[in-house]
Amino acid sequence: MTLQSVDQAVDLEATTRAAETAVLLAAGAFGTALRGSPEFVRLRSAGAALGTDDAAQEAIQAFNGCRSELGLEIRLGTLDASQQAELEGFQASMLAFPTVAEYLAAQTAFEEICRETATLVSSEIGIDFAANCRSGGCCG
Repeated sequence: MTLQSVDQAVDLEATTRAAETAVLLAAGAFGTALRGSPEFVRLRSAGAALGTDDAAQEAIQAFNGCRSELGLEIRLGTLDASQQAELEGFQASMLAFPTVAEYLAAQTAFEEICRETATLVSSEIGIDFAANCRSGGCCG
Protein backbone atom coordinates (compact mmCIF):
# COMPACT_ATOMS: atom_id res chain seq x y z
CA MET A 1 0.00 0.00 0.00
CA THR A 2 1.42 3.38 -0.97
CA LEU A 3 1.32 6.56 1.05
CA GLN A 4 -1.11 8.05 -1.47
CA SER A 5 -3.51 5.09 -1.17
CA VAL A 6 -3.35 5.36 2.64
CA ASP A 7 -4.23 9.06 2.41
CA GLN A 8 -7.13 8.28 0.09
CA ALA A 9 -8.42 5.59 2.46
CA VAL A 10 -8.19 7.98 5.41
CA ASP A 11 -9.99 10.70 3.43
CA LEU A 12 -12.72 8.26 2.40
CA GLU A 13 -13.19 7.11 5.99
CA ALA A 14 -13.38 10.70 7.23
CA THR A 15 -15.88 11.58 4.51
CA THR A 16 -17.98 8.53 5.38
CA ARG A 17 -17.95 9.39 9.08
CA ALA A 18 -18.92 12.99 8.32
CA ALA A 19 -21.82 11.84 6.12
CA GLU A 20 -23.01 9.38 8.77
CA THR A 21 -22.83 12.12 11.40
CA ALA A 22 -24.83 14.48 9.19
CA VAL A 23 -27.51 11.82 8.68
CA LEU A 24 -27.74 11.11 12.41
CA LEU A 25 -27.92 14.82 13.26
CA ALA A 26 -30.68 15.30 10.68
CA ALA A 27 -32.52 12.28 12.09
CA GLY A 28 -32.29 13.76 15.59
CA ALA A 29 -33.63 17.09 14.35
CA PHE A 30 -36.45 15.27 12.56
CA GLY A 31 -37.30 13.35 15.74
CA THR A 32 -37.42 16.59 17.69
CA ALA A 33 -39.67 18.19 15.07
CA LEU A 34 -41.94 15.12 14.98
CA ARG A 35 -42.19 15.09 18.78
CA GLY A 36 -43.43 18.68 18.63
CA SER A 37 -45.92 18.07 15.82
CA PRO A 38 -49.62 18.52 16.58
CA GLU A 39 -50.23 14.91 15.51
CA PHE A 40 -47.74 13.50 18.00
CA VAL A 41 -48.83 15.82 20.80
CA ARG A 42 -52.44 14.75 20.17
CA LEU A 43 -51.46 11.07 20.18
CA ARG A 44 -49.57 11.40 23.48
CA SER A 45 -52.44 13.30 25.07
CA ALA A 46 -55.01 10.80 23.83
CA GLY A 47 -52.86 7.91 25.06
CA ALA A 48 -52.56 9.47 28.50
CA ALA A 49 -56.32 10.03 28.70
CA LEU A 50 -57.05 6.50 27.56
CA GLY A 51 -54.58 5.11 30.08
CA THR A 52 -56.51 6.65 32.95
CA ASP A 53 -59.99 5.66 31.71
CA ASP A 54 -60.60 2.46 33.64
CA ALA A 55 -63.96 1.74 32.04
CA ALA A 56 -62.47 2.10 28.55
CA GLN A 57 -59.62 -0.18 29.55
CA GLU A 58 -62.12 -2.82 30.66
CA ALA A 59 -63.96 -2.52 27.34
CA ILE A 60 -60.67 -2.89 25.45
CA GLN A 61 -59.80 -5.97 27.49
CA ALA A 62 -63.23 -7.47 26.85
CA PHE A 63 -62.92 -6.88 23.10
CA ASN A 64 -59.39 -8.28 23.01
CA GLY A 65 -60.50 -11.30 25.07
CA CYS A 66 -63.33 -12.05 22.66
CA ARG A 67 -61.05 -11.55 19.67
CA SER A 68 -58.48 -13.87 21.25
CA GLU A 69 -61.09 -16.57 21.96
CA LEU A 70 -62.29 -16.38 18.36
CA GLY A 71 -58.79 -16.05 16.92
CA LEU A 72 -58.79 -19.30 14.98
CA GLU A 73 -62.19 -18.64 13.46
CA ILE A 74 -61.17 -15.09 12.57
CA ARG A 75 -57.99 -16.29 10.84
CA LEU A 76 -59.83 -19.00 8.97
CA GLY A 77 -62.77 -16.75 8.10
CA THR A 78 -65.22 -19.19 9.69
CA LEU A 79 -67.01 -16.95 12.20
CA ASP A 80 -70.69 -17.76 12.33
CA ALA A 81 -73.29 -15.01 12.63
CA SER A 82 -73.55 -15.20 16.42
CA GLN A 83 -69.77 -15.07 16.84
CA GLN A 84 -69.55 -12.11 14.44
CA ALA A 85 -72.33 -10.33 16.34
CA GLU A 86 -70.60 -10.98 19.67
CA LEU A 87 -67.30 -9.62 18.38
CA GLU A 88 -68.99 -6.59 16.82
CA GLY A 89 -70.86 -5.95 20.08
CA PHE A 90 -67.62 -5.87 22.08
CA GLN A 91 -66.05 -3.65 19.43
CA ALA A 92 -68.99 -1.23 19.43
CA SER A 93 -68.88 -1.05 23.22
CA MET A 94 -65.18 -0.30 23.11
CA LEU A 95 -65.52 2.33 20.37
CA ALA A 96 -68.35 4.06 22.26
CA PHE A 97 -65.84 5.44 24.75
CA PRO A 98 -64.74 8.93 23.70
CA THR A 99 -61.20 8.23 24.92
CA VAL A 100 -60.94 5.18 22.64
CA ALA A 101 -62.36 7.06 19.66
CA GLU A 102 -60.00 9.99 20.22
CA TYR A 103 -56.99 7.71 20.61
CA LEU A 104 -57.80 5.89 17.37
CA ALA A 105 -58.33 9.19 15.52
CA ALA A 106 -55.05 10.55 16.89
CA GLN A 107 -53.24 7.37 15.94
CA THR A 108 -54.61 7.58 12.39
CA ALA A 109 -53.49 11.20 12.07
CA PHE A 110 -50.01 10.37 13.36
CA GLU A 111 -49.71 7.38 11.03
CA GLU A 112 -50.61 9.66 8.12
CA ILE A 113 -47.82 12.13 8.92
CA CYS A 114 -45.43 9.19 9.23
CA ARG A 115 -46.52 7.85 5.82
CA GLU A 116 -46.14 11.31 4.26
CA THR A 117 -42.67 11.59 5.78
CA ALA A 118 -41.64 8.15 4.52
CA THR A 119 -42.90 9.07 1.05
CA LEU A 120 -40.89 12.29 1.08
CA VAL A 121 -37.72 10.53 2.24
CA SER A 122 -38.26 7.77 -0.32
CA SER A 123 -38.57 10.29 -3.13
CA GLU A 124 -35.36 12.00 -2.01
CA ILE A 125 -33.28 8.82 -1.81
CA GLY A 126 -34.87 6.89 -4.65
CA ILE A 127 -35.78 3.75 -2.68
CA ASP A 128 -38.63 2.75 -0.37
CA PHE A 129 -37.42 4.17 2.94
CA ALA A 130 -40.05 2.50 5.15
CA ALA A 131 -39.48 -0.93 3.60
CA ASN A 132 -35.77 -0.62 4.28
CA CYS A 133 -36.43 0.22 7.93
CA ARG A 134 -38.33 -3.00 8.58
CA SER A 135 -36.71 -6.13 9.85
CA GLY A 136 -37.65 -9.46 8.42
CA GLY A 137 -36.90 -11.80 5.60
CA CYS A 138 -33.79 -13.89 5.61
CA CYS A 139 -31.48 -11.13 6.82
CA GLY A 140 -33.22 -9.35 9.64
